[in-house]
Amino acid sequence: MATPTSSDGVEPAGPGPAVAPALVALRCLVALVLLMASGGVINGTIYASMASFFAVGREIATCANALAFVLLAVVALRRPSLLDGRAVTAAVAVAVVAGALCMAAGVSLRNPPLLLAGLLCRSVSSAWVTGMFTVALSTLPTGRGVLLVTAGGAVLSGAAGLLIPAGCSVAVACAILVACTLVPLALVQGIADPSLACIRRGGGIAMRDLKGFAPFAPLVLCMFLMAVASGYAIAFNQQNDAPVVNLAGDAIVAVVFVGLLAASPRKSEDLLFTLSVLLVVAGYLVAPYELVSAGGFANALLGAGRDCFHLLLWILLAFVGRRNLFMLLPVVGFVRAASSLGTDVGAIVGHATNRLIASDPQIASIIASVMLFGFVAVLWVCFRRFSFTDAVNEVRLVTSPEIEGIGSRIDDACRILGKRCGLTPRETEILVLLAKGRDGKFVAEKYVLSYQTVKTHIKHLYAKLDVHSRQELINLVDQTQAAMAADAAKDERAEG
Repeated sequence: MATPTSSDGVEPAGPGPAVAPALVALRCLVALVLLMASGGVINGTIYASMASFFAVGREIATCANALAFVLLAVVALRRPSLLDGRAVTAAVAVAVVAGALCMAAGVSLRNPPLLLAGLLCRSVSSAWVTGMFTVALSTLPTGRGVLLVTAGGAVLSGAAGLLIPAGCSVAVACAILVACTLVPLALVQGIADPSLACIRRGGGIAMRDLKGFAPFAPLVLCMFLMAVASGYAIAFNQQNDAPVVNLAGDAIVAVVFVGLLAASPRKSEDLLFTLSVLLVVAGYLVAPYELVSAGGFANALLGAGRDCFHLLLWILLAFVGRRNLFMLLPVVGFVRAASSLGTDVGAIVGHATNRLIASDPQIASIIASVMLFGFVAVLWVCFRRFSFTDAVNEVRLVTSPEIEGIGSRIDDACRILGKRCGLTPRETEILVLLAKGRDGKFVAEKYVLSYQTVKTHIKHLYAKLDVHSRQELINLVDQTQAAMAADAAKDERAEG
């Protein structure tokens, strides 16, 4: 099973960040540490506190997380104009705070509907933050830089978890969750914004490249298998309804990280996939021996296997983003949805194993063996000839001239609308900027106008175009571009 060669040297398929690569790496590293630490808080405190009166809420929340990622993928495919970074981030920030308040109140009052509302808010915000982080990560120019960020995040998140007070109250846990979501958003927002603006201008390029998603089906399946192992590790031998905490997994990842830094790029990627598979197999093998005494080594091995695979996954996603930015969020959405569903399946099996340990440990042991056989069998059947290299290299490369062409098509569509609807030259210029995702403050700064004057221009052009919102304006420009493309195709057929 081959893995991709180093992605170093691949030019980004979108605009580069306005921040130095070293600072981008540092901000992404801090964001990833906080995001991963928040997972420990939700599993160790929130889910543990609700287990006695709303245990099924854990599975419902994980399924909601999968749906949120699917929604992100669908929006990125069909309505990329909705991916307004600042607007969505503002809405998500409100959802994060509201969700934390609902979770705290839901646990305190033992109210499942209120608790579920908070968990749903978290699912939506988690999908957006993950998408923003991945877009920011893809702006790093080399695969080695991505490895430094993601491996460092995996190692340091374990240390960050130790700083969280053991047995902290739900209110404190919810406050930590808010910080672990809003701070990463603030860190990656400015890095991801130029790329999001480029995606919005793309007008559904990824939707026209749907055949390019076929090579990623095995990756989605592989992510599902690894997530099943991760979910099983989270639930297996839980203590007080909280996952077993064992730093051995972090130590394994740290050793792998140091080894990868000394390896060649190609060898490091080969090792990542091989090590992730071997660690998961070892975890399943050890699990039957820990049915009575929860040493946590099975959990550590399974978790380390998951983390090693995640390192490879981040490198792949960053490479996809540099090769074809427009496909990045759809791939992220579907892969992470598979991860959430796999985690749910693994957790259900893990909880079932825990219930059987006291009454029938032999069946519990058989379940671990079946999990191992299924993992190895699917990998053997589906991944013997699969090459991650081929999958990523089959992604259509979007070049800078094509991206620049997107902007010129928007300019042409806006000029046509301006003539058709009687816009003044200044209003047409503002229309172009609005269609490219800029806001009124940017327009005011670019043309050295007062913000009030810009608002008046926008009000007039809205009236002339007969639109009532930014989204309607963008839709109108998209329709004009589609009509232009149809006319051009008709002319080509006539000439042929």
